[in-house]
Amino acid sequence: MGKNQKAIKVLQRLFDAGYGTEKEIVNMTMDEMLALPGVNVADLCIISELQKSIKANKVISYLSKKTEAREETKGADYGGTT
Repeated sequence: MGKNQKAIKVLQRLFDAGYGTEKEIVNMTMDEMLALPGVNVADLCIISELQKSIKANKVISYLSKKTEAREETKGADYGGTT
């Protein structure tokens, strides 16, 4: 699995715009997002997903496109016969 290059580029744009902490990114309003230079709908979706990842303490997983092993196998024990 590769890195989430689009999210990394959007994250760099946020840094360049002065949003350098998790708190600043999570607290961004829609007006602030729309004020970013060259922002498009895809960027807004990425920022929204990034905000969710920050709140869930899963930023690295989001950026690397990897999930934890226990999330991937969740529910695996329920496929057997009775």
